Amino acid sequence: MTTINMIPLDSVKHKNLRVNVDRNYAHVSNQNMTPLLASEFIPASTNFPIVFVKQQETGKFKSVGLLGLNAKENLVFANNKVRSNYIPLNIRRYPFAAGGKVADESEMILCIDENSALLNEKEGVQIFDEDGKPSEATQQVTNMLTDILAKDAATDIFITFLVENDLLQPAEVTLTLGEEGERQLNGLYKVDEEALNELSDDLVLTLYKRKYFAAIYAHLASLSQFDRLLQLKSNFTPE
Repeated sequence: MTTINMIPLDSVKHKNLRVNVDRNYAHVSNQNMTPLLASEFIPASTNFPIVFVKQQETGKFKSVGLLGLNAKENLVFANNKVRSNYIPLNIRRYPFAAGGKVADESEMILCIDENSALLNEKEGVQIFDEDGKPSEATQQVTNMLTDILAKDAATDIFITFLVENDLLQPAEVTLTLGEEGERQLNGLYKVDEEALNELSDDLVLTLYKRKYFAAIYAHLASLSQFDRLLQLKSNFTPE
């Protein structure tokens, strides 16, 4: 598997580059999860489980969509097929990424995976126009990444609220995987419904004003999608 090499986009070095559009999103075929923004929970919830995981490096929680039940297993984007009616923003943005840390286009550095198989100089969407300026498509990507940065910051605030109010608990997920038998998925967290129901009126009002309830209930509803992953796995044929 090719190593990702995100570098700042350069109008001289990359002036002739084009991007092939891959509607099958093969670049995530070996990923069993993808980052999800809180604003994506509702459309994502009907396609795959939404859970929280703790980052080993920082100890912070992040929200993700589960795409497979084993490491490097993707049951949703695999074998040149897409088994989802929603494509997460962090999948759609590739091969681009934001190099800045603020939701401000003037501060954001647009980066590209120089090793991406989607890049070439013969066919696809132009990154720069004849004058060496970002093409319309590239400007749309820039707008998307700026939006992602802002919504990622809002998602961090949302998750911090959950953590500070003891609303996250380990998700006890035990699955029956055919010949593999029962197996428990570890390292996943979900909202504690009992703790949610016992919140004070002030905190409930805060949840309401911040419009967090929609994301919370979409997350909880999405947990039923483990059954869908099991069904996909039972019919899955490796490439």
